[in-house]
Amino acid sequence: MSRFALHCIRVILSFAVCGAIVGMIWKQSYGFITFLSLLSIWLFTHLWQISQLITWLERPKPSNAPSGIGIWQQIFATLTRQAKSRKRRKQKIVQSLQRLYKAFEVMPDGVLILNQDGRIEWMNSVAREHFLLKTEDTGGILANLVRQPSFHQFMDNKDTDEIKLTLPTNKGLSRHVMLKCTDFDKNLQLLVSQDITRIEQINQTRTDFVANVSHELRTPLTVINGFVETMQDYPQLPTEQRIQFLDLMKKDSDRMLALLDDLLTLSRLEATKDSDQLQPIHLSAMVGQLIQEGIILSADKQTFDTEISANIWVKGIQLDLYNALSNLVFNAVRYNHEGGHIQISLEAHDDHTVTFSVTDNGPGIASEHIPRLTERFYRVDTGRSRASGGTGLGLAITKHALAEHGSQLLVESQLGIGSTFSAQFDTIQEPQRVSLLGNIETETTQS
Repeated sequence: MSRFALHCIRVILSFAVCGAIVGMIWKQSYGFITFLSLLSIWLFTHLWQISQLITWLERPKPSNAPSGIGIWQQIFATLTRQAKSRKRRKQKIVQSLQRLYKAFEVMPDGVLILNQDGRIEWMNSVAREHFLLKTEDTGGILANLVRQPSFHQFMDNKDTDEIKLTLPTNKGLSRHVMLKCTDFDKNLQLLVSQDITRIEQINQTRTDFVANVSHELRTPLTVINGFVETMQDYPQLPTEQRIQFLDLMKKDSDRMLALLDDLLTLSRLEATKDSDQLQPIHLSAMVGQLIQEGIILSADKQTFDTEISANIWVKGIQLDLYNALSNLVFNAVRYNHEGGHIQISLEAHDDHTVTFSVTDNGPGIASEHIPRLTERFYRVDTGRSRASGGTGLGLAITKHALAEHGSQLLVESQLGIGSTFSAQFDTIQEPQRVSLLGNIETETTQS
């Protein structure tokens, strides 16, 4: 028997004893009336406490719980403790969910939660970006919002848990997404979308790179092999023809060596991340040297106009910066027509920066080619590039070398008018050195 039942029996017996005592003192009827009156008051008190309980249960907040009388005080205290415990558990669950949603929000991958009807219960911002969805699309059927047959087949096929999709973007470009689907809970599905566009581009670039290197090496090797076979088959070739063959073989071997040198340089630039190698460079002297080398390479086929700010110093790696800038100067000579004009300038600015630019009046470059100029082996005019002795890696080397120096290559060009290649650098103060006598001297030698 419960404690509450025993308590009720004790209370009723006490009322009966009181009624019996009253009946013995006065009349028996008075005792009965006393018993009924006490019992009625007790029952009314319980009914009133029950009504308070019902009212409180409609909005069970610990702060407004009734105090109670007698055993009801214990009942209300127990209910209040339970309500507080439930509130704490609810707060912990809400906080855990909020942390989970925040974790999903900062994830680099898209996350969607679908119910058994395929409706979106929740999604993070990355998923909205991947599938071009809006916040108000929550609750909608994902299959109706993503109109792509391969996606529908994937959602209907329970044997496949991942698929590669090509989705559109707001900029009109394509985005490659790896989509994975996992069942969890009873009737829920978790979709995770990972943007693999960069990975796909790298894989494609690697494939193109291998194909291009194979092609670039195969051509001179084929020529050399052909000459070697000819000389083996005809050992009595005239001396003049033999010399001609050897000259051509030397030219193609030099081309392969140049290609390998550029590949090694590009590989080193892509792997270099150490800034400790940066040293002061006398940029004005370097540009002056490049101008002289460009004039020699031109062999009076083009005219030059130069404007070099004096005593400009930057911080960098001498060889890498030379490779970057020399490619721009030598390209202007190689790809400009005979009688053309080349302008080379090094212009200092008040904000402690300097701009190096090379401008020519050559054939110019169509706008669709400009974004791809720094790709490896990309050529606007394949035949002319090979004839000029280029490896197709010059501007790729320039791009990475400039990035190593905190700069980037800017290209402006118009067909039939010419092109301008430029880069901007942060300048430093002219370095000083201490002589053997202890005096501070200005560094006058080229770094």
